[in-house]
Amino acid sequence: MKYLYLVVCSLLIIACKGQGKTDLSTLRLNESIEDLIDFKNKNMVEVNTVEYPFCLFIEIDNSEKFTFDGIDLKGQKVFFQINSERLKTDSITKFGGGHFDMQGFKDKKELAAILKKQKADPTIYGFRIEMKTPALKKEILKKLESRYGKGIKNPNTDNGLYWNVKKDNRYIFYAPDYDRLIILNNINLSKTCYWDAMNGLIDFGGCDNESYTKELTKNRTDSKDIKDKPVIKIDKNWNINGLTLGTSTEADFVKSSLNKNFERITTVDSKGDLKELMQQNTYNNFHFYFTAGKNGENDQENNILKGYAINDFEAVEVSFENQLKKGMKGEDVLKIIGKNDVVGDPGLKYSNYLEIKNPAYKINLIFDDNKLFSSMYVLKKE
Repeated sequence: MKYLYLVVCSLLIIACKGQGKTDLSTLRLNESIEDLIDFKNKNMVEVNTVEYPFCLFIEIDNSEKFTFDGIDLKGQKVFFQINSERLKTDSITKFGGGHFDMQGFKDKKELAAILKKQKADPTIYGFRIEMKTPALKKEILKKLESRYGKGIKNPNTDNGLYWNVKKDNRYIFYAPDYDRLIILNNINLSKTCYWDAMNGLIDFGGCDNESYTKELTKNRTDSKDIKDKPVIKIDKNWNINGLTLGTSTEADFVKSSLNKNFERITTVDSKGDLKELMQQNTYNNFHFYFTAGKNGENDQENNILKGYAINDFEAVEVSFENQLKKGMKGEDVLKIIGKNDVVGDPGLKYSNYLEIKNPAYKINLIFDDNKLFSSMYVLKKE
C-alpha cells in the first residue's frame, strides 16, 4: 500500500511539472501573442534584419515552458514571428548590413503600443526554435519525418530540408547548419517563393524573385517620387549643415532645419542596457547617431552627435564643400580625395566603398551596382 501511495504521488508530481507547457507543434500559428507569453517575464519585441528582415520577433525568455512534439526546449531560444507592415520596406536591406532593435514591454498596454507603432498584427504567424546540439537536431528531424515524411533538400545549404505542407498551410524549414527550425503559417505568404538569410531563396515552383521581392518591400517609396527633399551640405571637415560631430548636441539637431520627418529611436541589448540612440528619417533614408550624456539618453542637451548616414543621395539634395558630387565614378572621386588618402580597395574591385583616411572620423563613401557614388556615412572614432 505504501509503495502504491509513492507511485501515485510520483505520477502527480510529474503531471504537475508538465502542466502549463505549450507544445509548439500543435499551434495553429494564428494565436494571440497575449495568450502565448507570460507578462511576468522579461519580454522583448525585436527587429532583426540579419535573422529575417520583414517581420517582428518576440524572443521568449522562458523556453522551458515550451516543447516541440514532446521534446523539452529548455536552454534553447524560441522566437515568435509577427507580421509588420511597417517593415516591408527596402530602406534597410537595400544597402546591406544588418539592423537590430529591441524594445521591452511589461504589460498588454505597452505591447499594444509597440504593435501599433510597427503596424503589426496582434497574432503570430510562425515560430523559430534554436537547435544548439547535434542530439536535439537529430531528435527534431526524427519528429518531423514521422509527421511529414522525408523533406526536400534545400539546394542553398549543406544539410537543410524543407516541407511545403499544403493541407496544413505550413512551411517547415529545417536549417541545422544555422541551428534553426522554422515553421510558418503560409496563408498570407507567397505560394511560390520563400527567402530568409538562413535558407536562401526557395522556389516552390514558378517563383518570380523580382515580383516576390517587390511584394515584400511594397511599402517603400521610390526616390524619384520623393518631394520636398531636405537640403544637405557637407563641409570640408565632413560636418553637416553646421552640426559638428563630437560637439553638437541632440538638442542642436532638434532645433536645426534638418529636423523634419525624424523619429527618435533607442535600442537596447539583451540586458536592457542602451545600445544605440539615433534620430532616423525613413522617408528620406538618413540617420543621426548620438552618444548618451552623463544624465542618460533623455537629456538631449548633453547627448553628443557622433555620426550620420545618408543612405540614398536620390532621396535628398546633397552638396559637398570639397567638390564631390553624387553619381561620381570611383576614379573621379579619387581625383578629389587622393588615392593615398583612401584605405583598402581604391579600384573598387572587391568592395563597394572607399574608406577615407581621417584621424577623427570613420568615413565611408558607398557606390551602387553601377559603381556610382550613391550614399555615405561618417562616424566619430572612439
